[in-house]
Amino acid sequence: MSRTVGDVDNIFYQARMRAAARNTDFESRASTEVLVGISSTRLYQIERGLREPHRDELLIMAKEYEAPELLKAYCRTMCPIGEQCQSGAEEG
Repeated sequence: MSRTVGDVDNIFYQARMRAAARNTDFESRASTEVLVGISSTRLYQIERGLREPHRDELLIMAKEYEAPELLKAYCRTMCPIGEQCQSGAEEG
């Protein structure tokens, strides 16, 4: 399966690939589904930027991929409250 630009530029895909370097079970979405309890279809949608992860999915991915940076990125770019806090910090 070839990789597309949408995958490569996505923080969730990148985090899974870093996890795959430590554990080959993360190499495919199908095997990752078993480990994290998020369907491979849903992982595809998140990794392609078609859907944003739900908070519980985000917490699972951050933990299982050993990628706490996902939490910061989510708060900075996807969470309405986090976005407001960022803009408030820039103004103040």
